[in-house]
Amino acid sequence: MCEEQTVSLVDVLEEDEELEEEASAVLAGSDSDLCSYPQGYVKRQALYACNTCTSKGGEAAGVCLACSYKCHEGHDLYELYTKRNFRCDCGNRKFSGLQCKLYHEKDDTNSQNKYNHNFLGVYCTCRRPYPDPDDQVEDEMIQCVVCEDWLHGRHLGCVVPDCVELQEMICESCMNKNPFLWTYAAHLAVSGTEVLMEGERQTSASNVPKKEEKVDEVVEPSCKRSREEAEPSCRQEGLQVMPQKTDQSRGEEAEPSCRQEGLQ
Repeated sequence: MCEEQTVSLVDVLEEDEELEEEASAVLAGSDSDLCSYPQGYVKRQALYACNTCTSKGGEAAGVCLACSYKCHEGHDLYELYTKRNFRCDCGNRKFSGLQCKLYHEKDDTNSQNKYNHNFLGVYCTCRRPYPDPDDQVEDEMIQCVVCEDWLHGRHLGCVVPDCVELQEMICESCMNKNPFLWTYAAHLAVSGTEVLMEGERQTSASNVPKKEEKVDEVVEPSCKRSREEAEPSCRQEGLQVMPQKTDQSRGEEAEPSCRQEGLQ
């Protein structure tokens, strides 16, 4: 007979606490009953894009958590995790024939909203859906804290550290748009010797012959470094796991893990 596993009250409380933290990370305290539109451009909230209401070629639009339940029940939704300074679009001019059931008095558009290709169901520099039915490579999606796009770990241009928890990541594109960030990258980024570009393989040092010079029978290895070794390719303080595209059962599927570790 199999031994029964004993679960203590402490284990239950710890599990509940972990679930609450994950829900907070995914939903950012969003209200599941009231439309967030009256709050204006919310500093951070969970957002969804409706593929059913905004057909291919249409304008990008985002809806709040409550509207995803009440107004878009049964629709094909893209879960966008959380985004900053956004006002719910549900029922405005971008949704022809659909009126918001939770809040009727809405402007035609929200001029301060910012959209990217995530609202059309594609992510990363490769602009592919997630999960991608044509990509069999197991890879995590990581969100840039500046542009808030999601990128494959292998498309970052640097090694993703193997660690328990990390906090933030700024993609190379945003680094180039804000050059002052490279000053911090020299101290905080993953070492340049760990850089892996797409299609390249990391070769162990034991298999790479080193050029050596003999001077009076004393062997001294070369001190030259490549440009790639001297310059880190991106600042990487932390990662967040990409929530998957879901329908109305998304609540159980979207459980991103937050990992945190200091980098040198």
